[in-house]
Amino acid sequence: MELLFASNNINKLEQVKLLLDHENVLLPKDIGIEGFDPIEDGNTLKENAYKKALELYKLTGKKVFSDDTGLFVKSLDGRPGLYSHRYAGNNASDKDNRDKLLSELEDEFDRQAYFLTVVCFIDENGKDYYFEGRLDGRIADKEYGTGGFGYDKIFYVDEFSKTLGQMDIEFKNTISHRAKAVEEFKKFLVNTYENLNN
Repeated sequence: MELLFASNNINKLEQVKLLLDHENVLLPKDIGIEGFDPIEDGNTLKENAYKKALELYKLTGKKVFSDDTGLFVKSLDGRPGLYSHRYAGNNASDKDNRDKLLSELEDEFDRQAYFLTVVCFIDENGKDYYFEGRLDGRIADKEYGTGGFGYDKIFYVDEFSKTLGQMDIEFKNTISHRAKAVEEFKKFLVNTYENLNN
């Protein structure tokens, strides 16, 4: 079964393939759709995930899914939240975003935070379904580790005494917010379509 992933992020694609244990996941460019870049102007992660999936569904009429993830920091009233990917500006690098967040929290004692991922799936009939995953932790005082992407190097998970950036990919894929959301999505797919690899 072919699944189209409404993203241009190769890091996310590789992670999702592993989590779904399904190789036939394609990006828009893999089926000849260049420059796929929906405007993410929704008020929630759910709205943004839906907008991305819907745009690709309208172009293809096939089974599509997307995800949207935000990092919510308690002492910053939930920022960066919806704007996590572009927190330091529209063309900001992951490092720019991490640096801005660390700078804003420099004098903050309460560094509690959580990641939330919402996966939106639109089936071949245009019906939408949603799956969520959350990971609680806090923002570290500086970067730790060399793995992952986004905010992984500064997101510290107390339960495991390390940042996501210090975890190996296999372990991270058992505990992360995206792992939890995609696991729920995978259960749904297996129950609905029985064999993902057909």
